Amino acid sequence: MSAHKPPRFFRRLSLLMVGAVSSLALIYAIIGNNGYLELRRRETVNRELRAKADRLRRENSHLLHEIKALKSDPKTIEKIAREELGMVKPGDVKIMTSPDRQVPAPADRK
Repeated sequence: MSAHKPPRFFRRLSLLMVGAVSSLALIYAIIGNNGYLELRRRETVNRELRAKADRLRRENSHLLHEIKALKSDPKTIEKIAREELGMVKPGDVKIMTSPDRQVPAPADRK
């Protein structure tokens, strides 16, 4: 009788060990350094970086278009000269107002 117990005991013990090692391997695969959770985090970061790169490409394209206009479009050059540099054409009169001296418009009376 005692000859049959050790093989059964070792069989159960080996199954228990295989189960424990498999469980640990599964847990490591999920939460380990390169596990599933880390993969999901990296995919999220990758998605965010791609969106940022796309936004920067659009902004760069817009800026290149603006640079081209500033170099060659007379209307754009005139607009910048008037608005930012305060320049006027010969014969134009520049009227400047002080914000603290402006009078508010009268309210509509009924």
